[in-house]
Amino acid sequence: MSLLNPVLQPPEVKAYLIEGERFIKWDDETTVASPVILRVDPKGYYLYWKYQSKELEFLDITSIRDTRFGKFAKIPKSQKLRDVFNMDFPDDSFLLKTFTVVSGPDMVDLTFHNFVSYKENVGKDWAEDILALVKHPLTANAPRATFLDKILVKLTMQLNSEGKIPVKNFFQIFPADRKRVEAALSACHLPKGKPGGLRR
Repeated sequence: MSLLNPVLQPPEVKAYLIEGERFIKWDDETTVASPVILRVDPKGYYLYWKYQSKELEFLDITSIRDTRFGKFAKIPKSQKLRDVFNMDFPDDSFLLKTFTVVSGPDMVDLTFHNFVSYKENVGKDWAEDILALVKHPLTANAPRATFLDKILVKLTMQLNSEGKIPVKNFFQIFPADRKRVEAALSACHLPKGKPGGLRR
């Protein structure tokens, strides 16, 4: 690589982020704490978590505004959640296990995603390495082709039991253009009904 013509490389996603880690995701508003497996896809587009019900939830890396760990992470106000995490005991290590991901369309309308690890200091590594992905120059300044690739990555991570992409997922990604999605699927001789699925 020439110094006169540097090439910006895509962000490197660390192996442990791709493999995933067990956390408990909690929400103060609903006082719900659920075990999840937290991961980042290999291209660094999404932070996502899988519940025990196999349901997936995605968070676009570009929507993340901050990550916080330890004493800077959110702490449950609900006594029910405090009891779940044994926070009121003197030898509690909650702060060594927790981290918060702050996301939103701007710096005012924010959502807090709170995670507690089963092991100490795991939250610190996740918070730092996710923030490194967020701050990578290509994350905020991606080329047009990246947006199409992101759609493909999200679709291929949500396969049904037969290993196919459910047709309903196309309609969820493009909810305003249902007729155009149906027309495109028909033009490609692909199923457009809800029970259908497409091979990767």
